[in-house]
Amino acid sequence: MSSPSPPPPPPNSMGSWSPWQVLGGARFAVVLLVLWALLASLGTIIPQGLPPEETRRLLGPWAHPVLSLGLDDIYTSPLFLGVLVFLCLNLAISSVRRILRIRREDRQLKIALPARDLADISQAVSLPEDLPQACERVEAVLRSLGLRVRQARTGTDISYHAERGRWRLWGSTWAHLGLLLVFLGALIGHWHGWTYEGYLKFLEGTTREVTRGASGMPTGLSLKLHRFVVVGDETGRPLDFSSDIELLDSEGKTLQRQTIRVNDPLEHGATTFYQAGYGLAGFYIRRTSPQGDVQTWRVGTDSQGHVDPSSSLLLPRGPGSAFGVQDLIPQARLEGDQVHPISNLPLAPVVAVFENPRFNQGSLDFQPLGWLTPDRELQASDGSTLSFAGMSIYSGIQYRHDPGYPLVVLGFLVVTLGLGMAFYIAHRRIRVVLTPGESGTLCLVSGIPGPPGRDPGDLPAKVLQLLAPAHTPDPEAPHAPA
Repeated sequence: MSSPSPPPPPPNSMGSWSPWQVLGGARFAVVLLVLWALLASLGTIIPQGLPPEETRRLLGPWAHPVLSLGLDDIYTSPLFLGVLVFLCLNLAISSVRRILRIRREDRQLKIALPARDLADISQAVSLPEDLPQACERVEAVLRSLGLRVRQARTGTDISYHAERGRWRLWGSTWAHLGLLLVFLGALIGHWHGWTYEGYLKFLEGTTREVTRGASGMPTGLSLKLHRFVVVGDETGRPLDFSSDIELLDSEGKTLQRQTIRVNDPLEHGATTFYQAGYGLAGFYIRRTSPQGDVQTWRVGTDSQGHVDPSSSLLLPRGPGSAFGVQDLIPQARLEGDQVHPISNLPLAPVVAVFENPRFNQGSLDFQPLGWLTPDRELQASDGSTLSFAGMSIYSGIQYRHDPGYPLVVLGFLVVTLGLGMAFYIAHRRIRVVLTPGESGTLCLVSGIPGPPGRDPGDLPAKVLQLLAPAHTPDPEAPHAPA
């Protein structure tokens, strides 16, 4: 005699396991989110996108594992992109399952309900009309309350299922779909080759080509700086700096023109231009000889804001002293021979000047001449006068092309809409059953209970009040189950 076969496993047990249940499950989503947050944190801590030699200089012995694992460019690494792919897959599967569940529950909803099923858990009112007229009256009352009404007949009874706020059921689904758009946008944005960024330094009146980041490939766009303004207070603290920029196409035609600030970038399609910085690109020193001849030198600065050594030696066109400059301070206060730095704002630069009257004779002996400022001149031993002739301030513009950015913005809007639907729309449901009586129609009204936000609230009382204004419903009456 053979033993009886084991009973089938319950629907949610491991016996009914499928890849779709795992990929679309909440546990898998939590694991992916934790992994994504961990990788994003590493991307914040570890410098990204630097040349390998710079990474080695900054991280020392930690540079080898960072470079070996690709953590110096983690947002385009296969691991990070793989997590985003599985997050998108998880959200897509769970969203489809939610949509199918809502539609299935709606199709399987039982509308027809005999009056005896509501007899003990409803509030009743007698209507003087016969059954057809009572149906018209009940339907009119339900629709006046903004309810979606569905009707079914059971024998001689007429049953109604009425509801409003059904959009609440779609709130979490919309929120999931919004997150799906966000992660899709992030996936597109971080995919290698689809996103690029760069940094441009401009002088007023100059035009720079916008390239595809470090590759240097043209994008067909160029940027022109019309004017740069930096404003600081008396302590040297920057209050505002802005750039009036114009975006041009490959033919030099204007696409957009806007004054940008730190928190007010210029957006053109998937490309955004940010006001990222500024600095002193150089300054001009004027030499006026005893005979009135004028010569102007431009002194450049390096990437650190110091005097560029290649332009620090100032040679006269004719006889006279040679000069050297160093120790540039963008903004300082001069008291006698004492210099008090204020800030890095290029508002009141101070620079040390050295003189060598015998440079043409082969001497390399430069002696301090003094500090040169915009409102202070220096007298050289050859009778010439040195003065400031202006500054050259650059504006730093950072740009980023991210084709996934519109999807990210749209996704956040959809998430916000979904959360609003889920938390601020009340889903109210009631049942009404009409059964013919000896002198009219008996109307049974019962709210369908549910969790907060899906409970009937005062809807049954409103329906009864509209059907029979003199009727006072019993507040202790129980509600019918769905």
